[in-house]
Amino acid sequence: MRVCALVLVAVTACVVGAREVEVPGGDEPVVIVGSARLPMPIGGVGRHPWVAMRARGESSWQRWEVMCCPDSSRYSTVKSSSRLPDDDYGAGGGDVRYHAVIGGKQAEDIIECVNREAPNYPHRDRYQVVPGPNSNTFVDWIVRECDIGADLPATSVGKDYRGVIGVSGTAGGTGVQLETYVAGIKLGLKEGIEIHILGLAFGIDLWPPALIVPVGPGRIGFADR
Repeated sequence: MRVCALVLVAVTACVVGAREVEVPGGDEPVVIVGSARLPMPIGGVGRHPWVAMRARGESSWQRWEVMCCPDSSRYSTVKSSSRLPDDDYGAGGGDVRYHAVIGGKQAEDIIECVNREAPNYPHRDRYQVVPGPNSNTFVDWIVRECDIGADLPATSVGKDYRGVIGVSGTAGGTGVQLETYVAGIKLGLKEGIEIHILGLAFGIDLWPPALIVPVGPGRIGFADR
């Protein structure tokens, strides 16, 4: 019992907290990939993500995300709104985290790409919580389409959905992944090694070193990505 308690304390101490990020101010364009925890108990293993953008010289934000099932159907809604990047709307569980903050010319190019590609999301006529497609599938897709270079946490079930079978580059941009409807594998320099089972991710990050687990913040290790 004493050994189990020590292990629990050690693991808890290594759970990765949210990293501190600085959002460019003034007239600078900025793109933020964010997510929030869903309400408990599902919040222990689920998050809702979005891409928030502010164009050069603008004070208001534009935010793209997928919402589930308008009019009680199984269709997803690709939605653009003026909600702020730290608003947990659509999730409701708090714990908002930023997974990428990009400014300058790169942000301008991404903003143009997201506004062009988001309406063409290939799964806009379907929504399924597990294994996808869902809100995490959309953000992972737009991150890859527009070369944003951001990784959603392991608790973003649906981010690795590729249909019955699919091969693609990784959202982080340094690896490849092979996915089927029930299982998959991801290999990458940044992403490390991940095994996916029904949307749940397990694996090892090479640098910063961490265990990838489908609960809590999704990582047990030394630093967030």
